[in-house]
Amino acid sequence: MSFFRKIIKSMFGTPPSPPPSPPPSPPLLRVEERKIPWNERERDLQLVRDYKPHKDVQHLRILLYGPPAAGKSSFINSVDSTLRGKTTARALAANASESFTIAYRTYKIQKGNPDTFYPFVFNDTMGLQSSEQGIQVEDIKLAISGHVKEDYRFNPKCPLAETDPNYRGSSTFDDKVHILVFVICATSVSLIDDATWRKMNDIRAAGRDKQIPQIAILTKIDEACPEVQKDIKNAYRSKHLKKLMETVNVNLGLPLNCIFLVKNYHKEIETDDGVDSLILSILKKIIDYGEDYLNDQNNRNLSPMCEGDRK
Repeated sequence: MSFFRKIIKSMFGTPPSPPPSPPPSPPLLRVEERKIPWNERERDLQLVRDYKPHKDVQHLRILLYGPPAAGKSSFINSVDSTLRGKTTARALAANASESFTIAYRTYKIQKGNPDTFYPFVFNDTMGLQSSEQGIQVEDIKLAISGHVKEDYRFNPKCPLAETDPNYRGSSTFDDKVHILVFVICATSVSLIDDATWRKMNDIRAAGRDKQIPQIAILTKIDEACPEVQKDIKNAYRSKHLKKLMETVNVNLGLPLNCIFLVKNYHKEIETDDGVDSLILSILKKIIDYGEDYLNDQNNRNLSPMCEGDRK
């Protein structure tokens, strides 16, 4: 002890110790922000199996869009895996900085025998980027309106032209999109630049103008949160994932009840009840929101003409 410190101690006594640091905030909320029926997988599967689409369409069309490696194709595979009870990989996926999906594809999911399918389909798209490497926003808008033919290879340099043989001039209600699903990797939310957010909001506005329901899915939640990696049932208890949902809420303007968390199948070779429960919770809402849209369209078509329509 130095001479001066000895003098100070003799005059004033031992200085008080600094207060202890507060304990770190727990990473989990005390209760789930959203109730997931973890133990009712079979009931939820049956609800999906029993779904019958609106009488005016053959199937509910679900369009996925988002940045590269967000998990769009993997989500299609994960829904397929959950409904068929075995892991599948029909939609080719890859974890890469550039989009692995290059063509417009429609995916049906087998129900029972090989000739029977669920009455909803998924459309996969090329990844959306701020650079000239990703899909053109106009191509997504054309797909929403049913103008993009199956297997069209997206051109990052220019949108699909009306003169192109892959352009469908006359589209039916079946060809058009009935619900938009924005897919984003939970580990990449903070890395999305302003230009990409603007593109996504442009697509949001196009869907809004057609009154198409929209949701967002945050994937790879187990990689974003260690507590979820330990137990998938911590998904809606994670404070970190809650903040990511709020970020998407602010940047896209989507209500929080239209933002969902999911862990896709990517390394597993067997299905898991907890993973299935999250996937089914999203799929049920996709069906609910999409069916409401179909009913609304039917009601508008059946409603009496307004004065402007009679002229």
